[in-house]
Amino acid sequence: MGITLFFLVLAPLCLLWINRPERLIQLMIIMGIFEASAAITVGGFGIAPNTLPAIAMVCYIGAQFLLGARYPGRARVWPLLIPLLVVAGWAILTSWLSPRFFEGRVYVWPQKSTPPFVITPLTPSSANLNQDLYLLLNIIIFVMVALYMTRQGAPGRPFHPVSILRAYFASVLLAFGFGVWQFASHVAHVPFPSDMLYSNPGWSILTEQTVGSLPRINATFSEPSAFGGYMAAGAFCAGWLILNDFPGTLVRITLAAAVAGVFLSTSATGIVTLGIGALIVVLMGVTIHAKRFLPMIKRRAVQFLIFSIVIMVLVTVMTPDLLTSLGTIVDSVTNKQDSESYNARSSTDLDSLQAAIDTFGFGVGWGNNRSSSLIPGLLAAIGIPGMLGLIWFAWRLISRVRSLRRMDRKLEDIQVVNGASAALAGYLVSACLSAPTITTASFYVFLALLISGIARAEGTQASKAPAPLFPPAERRSPNPGRIRGTAPSSIRG
Repeated sequence: MGITLFFLVLAPLCLLWINRPERLIQLMIIMGIFEASAAITVGGFGIAPNTLPAIAMVCYIGAQFLLGARYPGRARVWPLLIPLLVVAGWAILTSWLSPRFFEGRVYVWPQKSTPPFVITPLTPSSANLNQDLYLLLNIIIFVMVALYMTRQGAPGRPFHPVSILRAYFASVLLAFGFGVWQFASHVAHVPFPSDMLYSNPGWSILTEQTVGSLPRINATFSEPSAFGGYMAAGAFCAGWLILNDFPGTLVRITLAAAVAGVFLSTSATGIVTLGIGALIVVLMGVTIHAKRFLPMIKRRAVQFLIFSIVIMVLVTVMTPDLLTSLGTIVDSVTNKQDSESYNARSSTDLDSLQAAIDTFGFGVGWGNNRSSSLIPGLLAAIGIPGMLGLIWFAWRLISRVRSLRRMDRKLEDIQVVNGASAALAGYLVSACLSAPTITTASFYVFLALLISGIARAEGTQASKAPAPLFPPAERRSPNPGRIRGTAPSSIRG
């Protein structure tokens, strides 16, 4: 077993904040960018740095539950949690059943294999156990964070869920800083801590890629597409909050850094995700939120155009070779469908869809297949029943978020709902383009943040509702004027 610098830093912090779950959640969000690192290594397996604060948080909140703690919004939270819990239970159940029912009759791409990479028959094994354990831990984190974040805080220690969003902004800026550092290492040979950042033996690290003469940057992530996807999700979150009047300059700095980070990664996934996000904002600006968003979009578009022209002129004068590199990036994105990697990924997705068909829609089980993008991967893993459960879960969340549309968008709980939903949308769009699953704990924290924000906002909405004209007992009475057999007053008069 090996202990890294991350463990030496995180272990004291986890002990210091063991009774401050909100601090542990913030630490987990920030450490989530170090997905290619390990706090502890055991053979060919590495424990990610954000797992340490996650375990500390689960232990503390679990102990509170055992001691009888109950959080105020649990009655509103549990109905929103149940659909995803059902899907998770189905995923773990089929991970054991499907390889035994469909053994040798279905072909899958294994989670880990050595070259030459080949498709193999489905067989029962313990290879998917790690994926089941990660899913179980993420679901436990999801439930506990969702329940905990409905609390109101203690005297002298107010609880502000929006602080989790600010921790996310800090993680985006930190990831961007490492991206710039790595770029300087490639260009100017500045020392870069690769051994520390890429210490997880369970990941295949791609660090020596180029687009033309321009190096591809993956910062603290395992590959450039993961870095670009994370930056795009940060841009989704920051951009949507700015449109909804989120205060402060941190969110604006985060948006600029996130967009720059996407282009720094040279990732087609990140760039396309960013374009889809911009398209979504424009469509919402001319349809659902036309009165509020359209003038803002026009004003920001003009500012962005002027800023872009100034930057292009300066770049052309100072570093004319950079425009050639940018043209190379654009060509790599637009011609992605002609690349060998795109064809290989498309083939993997088609094989995953075929696996779902061969199992009559039940799926091969969680962790038994690895696709290239999210939808084929989910269909192959959890089948049609699991996908229907996820649609049920998403529909309930969307309907509850829409019911809060009339509330003041400057309220803290509404800001949390807006930020969490935008970040989740960014994660999902990038994963639909090039990720087999979403295993990062940060995604489940944002899901919990969204659900707890909905519960808190609905509680605020209910407390401000006008009181009923009659008490409940009188409203249930079929004849309020009759008391002990007497006639109503209107008749007696």
